[in-house]
This record gives sequence, structure tokens and C-alpha cells, in this order.
Amino acid sequence: MARVSDDHADESLCGERLLPRSASARSSSAPGPRLISPDEVKQHSGSQGTGFWCVVDGFVVDASEFVDTHPGGLKKLLSVDSAEAGATGEPFGFSFSRGRNAHFPDTGRRFHDGVKRFFSGRGDGQALPPAEVSFPPYGKLTILGRLA
Repeated sequence: MARVSDDHADESLCGERLLPRSASARSSSAPGPRLISPDEVKQHSGSQGTGFWCVVDGFVVDASEFVDTHPGGLKKLLSVDSAEAGATGEPFGFSFSRGRNAHFPDTGRRFHDGVKRFFSGRGDGQALPPAEVSFPPYGKLTILGRLA
């Protein structure tokens, strides 16, 4: 899908473009991203103190800090995992750089750079450690892993 307008991020900033092409692209001893099921994401809906997790470009992020500060409002933030909000037309298809909800280039760039930091982390042998992505003055996202 093409860019929404010239003032929105383009697909070159999509975090999924940073995924290793195959499992063999990573050394067998290197940790990979934690795989998180859709059910686990849904369990972190922001209700009852569970924090708010959502999916951006296939990466599961903790967006709890944004619940009160997202510039588009709470309703828009809480709908991010719906099929209607995503770039793919499928649940969990949201992207900062694709589709009708593409964000401004700086937002796409910040997330893209955060995904790079996530993949450069040194894990405990099981999974890569979380990586924070700051979006001043609104807060931060924490990349937790990939949607399974």
C-alpha cells in the first residue's frame, strides 16, 4: 500500500523489514525475539491493572504509558489491534508506516530504530530483552517480542 500522504511515514520504515530473512540468518546460539500469542496480548487490555499491550508491525509492545497521553485519544489507542485499524485488514495488523493509520515520519523512524535496538540486544539465551522506544512528550513503548 502506498503512503497515505507526503507527510506520513512510508513502508521503508516498517519494522517487519528488519526481521532476519530466515532462522539461519541468526547464529543458532543467539536468542531470538520472544513469541507472544494473540491471547496473551488480549489478556493485557489495560483493564484490571494488566497494562496495555498491542501489536505494531508484528511486534508486541507494552503501550501502557500511552493510555492517558496518546494524541489520538484513548478510543483510538484501544482499537489499534482491530482489523479496521490495521494496514493489513487483519487483527493485529497495525503499522506506523503502512495503511490509513500511518503516522508522521518521525514516529515511523523512532519505531524502526527501536526495532533495530531490539534485535541488537543480548538476551539470556532464551529471548531478546525488551527495548524501549521514546515518543516525547507522550511516553514510550516497550518492544516485548513478536506476535506468534
